[in-house]
Amino acid sequence: MPDYSDIRLRDDARTVTQEVLDVYGLGDAAVTALDTGSYNIHFKIEHQGKLFDLRKSNRPQKAENLVYESELLTQLETKGFELAPQIVATNDGQPNYWNEEAGWTLFKWMGDGSPKGRPIVNSERIRQAAGVLSDFHRATRDFVPKSVRGDWPVLTLPAIEPAIWLARVEYLAKNLGEDGDDLLSMAQRSAEELTTVDFNQLPEFMCHGDYRMRNLQFTGDTLTGVFDFDTSIRASRLLDLGGALTRFSPQGGDPQPDVETGSEFLRTYISSSPMSSYELEVLPVFIRWRLLRDVGIYFDYWWLHVRESATALFAGAADEMVNRAISD
Repeated sequence: MPDYSDIRLRDDARTVTQEVLDVYGLGDAAVTALDTGSYNIHFKIEHQGKLFDLRKSNRPQKAENLVYESELLTQLETKGFELAPQIVATNDGQPNYWNEEAGWTLFKWMGDGSPKGRPIVNSERIRQAAGVLSDFHRATRDFVPKSVRGDWPVLTLPAIEPAIWLARVEYLAKNLGEDGDDLLSMAQRSAEELTTVDFNQLPEFMCHGDYRMRNLQFTGDTLTGVFDFDTSIRASRLLDLGGALTRFSPQGGDPQPDVETGSEFLRTYISSSPMSSYELEVLPVFIRWRLLRDVGIYFDYWWLHVRESATALFAGAADEMVNRAISD
């Protein structure tokens, strides 16, 4: 894992220095720290009758992590995808500003984002979310950023050094003692499954990387904003779908083995973005792996909260999601 410290733990985490405001020509702006965002820190900026969203990045101090994202957001704006944040450049025309503290990005104001607490999920919101993910993939199907993406979050792609992912999860399982025994067996099975996947048969798209209710904004049941593109990466779209199919359940925001909502999401997605028979065949592998991949990234006791979900996915729920979606 790259050198990294969580800026949310700092005493000055929820402050914006005058230096940063001046870089954007916002010297006398009113600044309010927001509760939105599950990882980065956001501030509402009011200046001369206009509103902005200033993001303080909680990613490692590597500029490429944000330059890659800014290229993608520019592409989405060009393609008419209006639900992604639009960047406001610094005074000297840069998409991001870096200082010793963090990386900063200013966006046009889109709204208050996703509220804290358990998300409100219903069939219309699931259909909206699936349709927008399809729109996003189609808008970026042939887009390849010029920038070299940084290495955060770690272990994003199963095709790149899967042994590193497995070693990390094995180490976590060991630290968890008896609570890690089932994590270890599932991770080893998942790693074996990944070796059977022919990645040459999986077309690449730009993937959001963290597509879930917490990163979406709804007005009523209409999806009006998609956030947190700083984990985006070009990969098989199964990276996105493997996570999304477990993340839109009324049962909660953590991954759920909810066959009904997962199949509804996938059915809506493929109605506008057809998938090959091979993609659908191996999708259950990615559904199972994606939850364990997130466990490996968080690297803490979150496993104890999602263990039952993982067990159900490995017991057949992942396959049933896909089978039900394509048989209805």
